[in-house]
Amino acid sequence: MKLQIALYFLILGTVQLGLLLGVYHYKHNHISTLESKYWTSSLALSVLGLFIFSAGVFYITDVKRPAFIFTIANTLFYIASLLQMLFCISLNSTVSKVMKQSSLVSIILFMPTFDYLRQNFDFETRTIFMCGLISIFYIIQIHQLNIYKNEIASKQIKYLKYATTFELLLAFSRVSILIFTAFSIRQVEQIPLILTFVTLWQLVMNTLSFIAIAGYWTEIVSISNHRFELENERINQLLKEQNKLIYSLSIANKTASTGALAASIAHELNQPLGASNLNIQLLTRQIESNDLRPEALKEILASLQKDNTRASAIIKSLRSIFLNEETEYYPIKINSLIQEVVTIIEPELNKHQIELNLDLKYDAQINCVPSQIKQVFLNLINNSIFSLTNSNNQNKFIKLTVNLEGRTVHLDVYDNGVGIATNRQDDLFELLSESKGTGMGLGLWLCRHIVTHHGGTLENLNVSNGALFRIKMHLT
Repeated sequence: MKLQIALYFLILGTVQLGLLLGVYHYKHNHISTLESKYWTSSLALSVLGLFIFSAGVFYITDVKRPAFIFTIANTLFYIASLLQMLFCISLNSTVSKVMKQSSLVSIILFMPTFDYLRQNFDFETRTIFMCGLISIFYIIQIHQLNIYKNEIASKQIKYLKYATTFELLLAFSRVSILIFTAFSIRQVEQIPLILTFVTLWQLVMNTLSFIAIAGYWTEIVSISNHRFELENERINQLLKEQNKLIYSLSIANKTASTGALAASIAHELNQPLGASNLNIQLLTRQIESNDLRPEALKEILASLQKDNTRASAIIKSLRSIFLNEETEYYPIKINSLIQEVVTIIEPELNKHQIELNLDLKYDAQINCVPSQIKQVFLNLINNSIFSLTNSNNQNKFIKLTVNLEGRTVHLDVYDNGVGIATNRQDDLFELLSESKGTGMGLGLWLCRHIVTHHGGTLENLNVSNGALFRIKMHLT
């Protein structure tokens, strides 16, 4: 008899352990918004209680005065039932701090109370005590399930309610059988067969209740995953629509701004081509007047070659930027790059009597496309020249400064001209925003575009007089 009862408890414990391991594996591979710590803890304690109870039954000698191991097993059953009830409460509302504290106090009181009953009362009293306490949990659990069932239609919740109801009825049946038993039970063999049968069925219903909870939890996980997939699909669809809209706006913008863009690019080429035109006119006059000296011819041809090279570099730079062509970066000393720019811009400075101050005490090295960075400096200096030609200052100057801040080089272009109007600050670097009425909208936008693609920044700093533009780039 003892071996059979021990085996029954061991089998039920093994079934619940298999369920626990399956839930544990599933839980760690899926995301769920459903609270699971109460019922998974309840299941784990129930498994432990069944194994301990099975071992206790196998070695029991006196049912009336069993060993302390039965106090441990029944305490685990009590906590498991309490946690399952808290799970059902959590379906409808958050378990309050007071309820958690009350549950903890009841657990602390239960163990010494049951151990006192173990030492001083008989098997019947202890069984009635346990059935009475757990029946209270069953009643609360059924009430909470009735409330929750009305909100969400779930077969698993219905199965859980049925299993809990059967547990309650079987607990009442156990109490009734003991009340009508005429003699005191001292040996395992004296336990009525009907009582053993009812007790085992109550444990089976308890196992089915855990299976129902696990099924419901799996159901919620599946619903959550499905919603996540739908939301993810919806986001992807919105992203596709966004990309289509951006592409459409891009096409529309290109169509609307083709003329202005062409005018701005023409302006960038205006200086080298204009200078070439003047040299060609000078060369023509000298040929017509038979005054073509070898030195003058050499100087004119050198200027033509320099202007053509500059125009070619501008076209190549613009082509690589607007057509996203691959460009090769070189490590280059920033001071030598500035000196090349000064050579190109010097005639224009002399023409407008503008002084150029160079503060190049740091000979920093950067990795760049030299023609593009030179284009940036040329654009910024040309803007300064234009500003100074409209200025009433007697001493007109442009200052180029190179400073280091850690691994970052600061390249400043300052002029004491008319400065940047307040109403121009917001759209200063926007494409095709004209500041001079001569199509220069591409200039500053192009400068920032080039610097950004080199991993740097270009900004306009507020100064009391004139204008200050700062380029920040990383050292190699």
